[in-house]
Amino acid sequence: MRLKSALEDFEANTLGAVLGLLGRLSYIGRLHDGKGSYDHWGLARVYGDDAAQSAIRASHRALLSEVLKKPLAVLLKDVPASCANEHLKESEFLAALAQSSPKPLSPAARAHLGSVLSALSALVENRENANPRGASQPR
Repeated sequence: MRLKSALEDFEANTLGAVLGLLGRLSYIGRLHDGKGSYDHWGLARVYGDDAAQSAIRASHRALLSEVLKKPLAVLLKDVPASCANEHLKESEFLAALAQSSPKPLSPAARAHLGSVLSALSALVENRENANPRGASQPR
């Protein structure tokens, strides 16, 4: 007898191990095949493919909604932690994230996410230009 739903299991055990709000959004985006389905072998094996698809889709949409509600300053602080496990530069991470939005997505939500990620990319680039590697940091 299962004590958790597929959604509860996925959010607690899978997403709970992923750092950062943007990191979780990126992780789910990588599970998406680009055609409307998600691939998570373990979740599908335990709960069945339909329940796994439904759980991951619901999490993807909820995370997207959460990202779109956050102030840019909060998201900017989230970027380093979110991309830490992906071995990408912050700018590369944000570019990859822009390619992994849930499908289908309304034109308004797509535009909103695009503007948030574009603004974050500009802020990250500005921060990198202000603090070049190897430059001494103020004391």
